[in-house]
Amino acid sequence: MLEYSNSQEKSITKENFDMTIYELQAEISKTLAHPLRIAILHLLKDGEKTVNDLTETLGASQSNISQHLTLLRQRQIVKTRKAGSTVYYRVASPKINQACDMLREVLIEQLNQKREIAKNYTTREMT
Repeated sequence: MLEYSNSQEKSITKENFDMTIYELQAEISKTLAHPLRIAILHLLKDGEKTVNDLTETLGASQSNISQHLTLLRQRQIVKTRKAGSTVYYRVASPKINQACDMLREVLIEQLNQKREIAKNYTTREMT
């Protein structure tokens, strides 16, 4: 079995390079490529939620939220638990939220850098 980790000792060559993990990563990235799905994951970070909970917070329709949750569940990004007729959703792995948080931090840093550049440019233009 191939092991994919940061501690991989052997050097990667054309002969032993395997695209499988990158293809899987691309599929996950495609699944997360919608702002509402990312918002759903952000809300689920605090614990289980129902479709109604998510609908109230996000302001999207119940059918729209359900469609996104179905896709997230099919891709094993969220899991469900049923209690009577109520279905509760949760993030399958805390690492998913950690990855989203890290990416959000990078985006915030980039946005702040752009704001600083714009501020400096505007200040120079005024002097």
